[in-house]
Amino acid sequence: MPTIQISIMPDLMPVDAYDDNSCPLATRDSDVNEENKAEAVENADYRDPSESGAFRISDVCGSCRHYDQTEETLDCIGDDSGDLGYCLMYRFVCAADHTCDDWSEGGPMTASSQQSYRDNL
Repeated sequence: MPTIQISIMPDLMPVDAYDDNSCPLATRDSDVNEENKAEAVENADYRDPSESGAFRISDVCGSCRHYDQTEETLDCIGDDSGDLGYCLMYRFVCAADHTCDDWSEGGPMTASSQQSYRDNL
């Protein structure tokens, strides 16, 4: 099956591989989402911060640059509460109030942050 890979981050981090659907596979297939989430738990200690030790409250998924909350992605997830987004690094639907060891400053990714990036090219 052909795929297209798109990048919008300055360091060319892949956003996701898309097939014939415009939504990331993990937003459409709960088994893929769970597999990818398990990888994030194992490799990056994705967790609920209330259940773990030291972390800074600002270092949660909702403020990570890998956290996609664009309108298109939120439509794919089917949740408009603001509590969920899509982790571009591990490719799964994640909770805004969780954290992981690969948290990175500069997020979340939104339509306005994408436009700001385009404007500064």
